[in-house]
Amino acid sequence: MLMKWFRKKKNFRMVMIVTAALVIPGFVIWGVSISGSDRKYTVAVVNKEPIYQQEFYRTLEETRQQYREILKENYSKLIDETQLEKMVLQRMIQEKLLDQLCRKHRIKVRPSEIMEVIKAEPAFKNEKGQFDQARFKAYFSRISPEKTKEIEQQIRSGIKYQKLKQEVLSETTIIVSDSEIKALAGKDIKEEKIPEIKRYLQSQREEQYFQKWLEKKKNEAKIEVFLNFEQEKRS
Repeated sequence: MLMKWFRKKKNFRMVMIVTAALVIPGFVIWGVSISGSDRKYTVAVVNKEPIYQQEFYRTLEETRQQYREILKENYSKLIDETQLEKMVLQRMIQEKLLDQLCRKHRIKVRPSEIMEVIKAEPAFKNEKGQFDQARFKAYFSRISPEKTKEIEQQIRSGIKYQKLKQEVLSETTIIVSDSEIKALAGKDIKEEKIPEIKRYLQSQREEQYFQKWLEKKKNEAKIEVFLNFEQEKRS
């Protein structure tokens, strides 16, 4: 099923966040100023764009439920609630900044692009490997409008991320040569393996370049946090 496929990806992401929460001391956000100022409905501001309390607590509760599904009886042992709140807000700030960067680069996602991703999902294909409209309609008729919107948003975010990445990479040239691969893998490497290794190294270096670019944008951003986590813990 489609949601099972999404859960697998989400589960992996959640496990990584849990691991980070256990090893990262304190609140790690780029260029952040933590303030106790009274912002009644706002938990943070990213380049003058607010993240509202209602949005934050809804996302926090959804994250808790996802963790509970993954960790089950180990939830209370592995999860520190204050750290979880910090990690959720950090992720929301990252997503807000990424959305701003996409708008700046005029990156948009058409409904047809979202549909293309859905059509590629094996759960909606028939025995011949073709998209099955009946299976598609049957699945989405069984889930809530909220869940449908969540799936759509996940796909849209993934497409926007890839489009922004390609936009940034178009401004540079990253080349992996055959001689470089032979130097890394050894002279005895089989010729037919070179293209595969080259694609892997190319993808890895492109991602590293893009992450450095993102880090620079994060450092340039004006980010303010108005949520007092210690006070939240006592209340």
